[in-house]
Amino acid sequence: MIKVFITTTAGRKSDLFDEETTIREIFDAFEVDYSTATNCIDGTKLDPAGMDKSLREWGVEKECRLSSIVKIDNAAQVEISGGSAVLVSGVALDDWKKIEKYAPEALKLYEDEELVFKVKTSCGGGSVNEFGICWGSYTNDGGKATVTVLLDEEVEDKVAAVKEIMGSALLDLNQIEKDVPDVLKQIADKEAEIDKLIVAK
Repeated sequence: MIKVFITTTAGRKSDLFDEETTIREIFDAFEVDYSTATNCIDGTKLDPAGMDKSLREWGVEKECRLSSIVKIDNAAQVEISGGSAVLVSGVALDDWKKIEKYAPEALKLYEDEELVFKVKTSCGGGSVNEFGICWGSYTNDGGKATVTVLLDEEVEDKVAAVKEIMGSALLDLNQIEKDVPDVLKQIADKEAEIDKLIVAK
């Protein structure tokens, strides 16, 4: 049996499947609506033919990672320029700091009750890996949080290098970011309630 991890816009799951199971059958087993999403296996984009290949035909032996992500407006993305890759959040750095202060649990992802990904702030120049992102003090012109990763100049396929370094982190980040507007509204509502209870004389 092969362990399959799947990331969707709604969350993360995992299960065991026979090697002859097709990718389409796995998505169906997880009840994923993949018709309007970008679907990938281990970072490789799936076309209709690829969806009907089995795990064995994909060369999977022990485990693999699938993703089915619907593009979100203002989602985080990576911009590659020269020898660097800049991860640009869809959320302002100040908003990340506010959430970290008032609703820190909203910055965590769990799988089977185990913490698998976390977003933090105030990490100097910032950092990113498969377990989390820590925003530094840098932002783009619009105030959005950013992290810059230097790429090996000898690497020809910069896109493949970025996928290896931060592909899974980008998916997890966007999963958290899709809930940010609701979280910020909840914080604002609480602040408004507190303001009503404070009277200056």
